[in-house]
Amino acid sequence: MISELRKAKRAVDYLPIGLAALNGISGETMAGPFSSRIIDISTTGACLLMTQVMLDGYHIFHSTREDDSLFLQLTFNLPPDITDVNIAARPVWMDLFRQDEIRAFKMGVEFMTNPEGKQMKQLMTALARKQKKRAAWWSSNAHRMVKVFNVSL
Repeated sequence: MISELRKAKRAVDYLPIGLAALNGISGETMAGPFSSRIIDISTTGACLLMTQVMLDGYHIFHSTREDDSLFLQLTFNLPPDITDVNIAARPVWMDLFRQDEIRAFKMGVEFMTNPEGKQMKQLMTALARKQKKRAAWWSSNAHRMVKVFNVSL
């Protein structure tokens, strides 16, 4: 039996976000933005669904994990409540996502933001407003992701 190791309860979602790799010392954008979707989220981390993990030789997972000065910046936009909210994160794991003809990537990230802080509380409150509707869509339409992501087979 596998025991649950997550620090906080996750909510299923289907939320578009922007994702970039940044240098924490210089502020330089190393790669991105990548298009991504959150498929589950908590105050401590999220699972991202991505069709692309490499851009101009930069691997969003491996390159960021190899250098401690680099981090991921997730940008949330869900007007009117959330506009350009940036959360810093570190990649934890990555795996292939396969469902029928769909081939994409899943990546787990751990937020660097205080899970009890004001920014995270505001974000989670805003996300909760329509979370059930987005989650229901994801649950019923995940098999149709080929069209949504325009994945070539």
